Amino acid sequence: MPKGSFCKVNISNPVTGANKSLMIEDFRKSQTIHGLRMASEFDGAALGEEYAGCTFRITGGNDAQGFPMYQGVLKSQRARLLLRQGAKCYLHRRNGERKRKSIRGCIVGPDLHALSVVLVDAGDKTLPGLTDVVVPKRLVPKRASKIRRLFGLPTTKVDPKDQMLVCELIKELGHEVTLKNGEKKLKYPKVQRVVTDEKYARKQRVIAEKKEIMRKSLQQLEEYKALLSRMGKQHNIRIYKPAKRTVE
Repeated sequence: MPKGSFCKVNISNPVTGANKSLMIEDFRKSQTIHGLRMASEFDGAALGEEYAGCTFRITGGNDAQGFPMYQGVLKSQRARLLLRQGAKCYLHRRNGERKRKSIRGCIVGPDLHALSVVLVDAGDKTLPGLTDVVVPKRLVPKRASKIRRLFGLPTTKVDPKDQMLVCELIKELGHEVTLKNGEKKLKYPKVQRVVTDEKYARKQRVIAEKKEIMRKSLQQLEEYKALLSRMGKQHNIRIYKPAKRTVE
């Protein structure tokens, strides 16, 4: 591979879910991408004549040794960062643990071995393997609001009685499975965050129980204060009361 070029480009189309990998043949054209950062957009002519006029966005990449590009590091070489929990390129083992890891800067350079891009606008062109193929999603959404958005239902201010409609719609996306005993069962994801009458009643019951506990605690406190006052009067004992602070 000539110096100052990368050989592999991974292209993804989030609209259709299709992915495609290609090898760069004309390395001189790919050098026009050098100096761009992650999340930058460029014309597809740098990838080949068939992609001219299309717009792509850089999402990442890695060098020959496999070190990934890291957003925010304005370098075209490697750097060693002290990463913590939640950071990219680092999987923590203990809570609060930090570790210094080697990563690649976010600027495209000649040392990259692979580059990942996303198709933003294809124009009027039909790109084989990207726009003419629709790859279905492997998993369906589980959250109730996302399911309603999938079927074009309102996502806010929904009557709790209409929430059960989501559970019926998700069954249409399920598939039959055969159990060990030979029985057939419809398998579909469990819907999360569905507000039903039972869930609403359970929440109100929990709130009522907390209010009852608070009421009993206040009642017992008043009874205890009354008992102390009565015992103080019987035995002529002065009950200590902390002085109230006054703000001048």
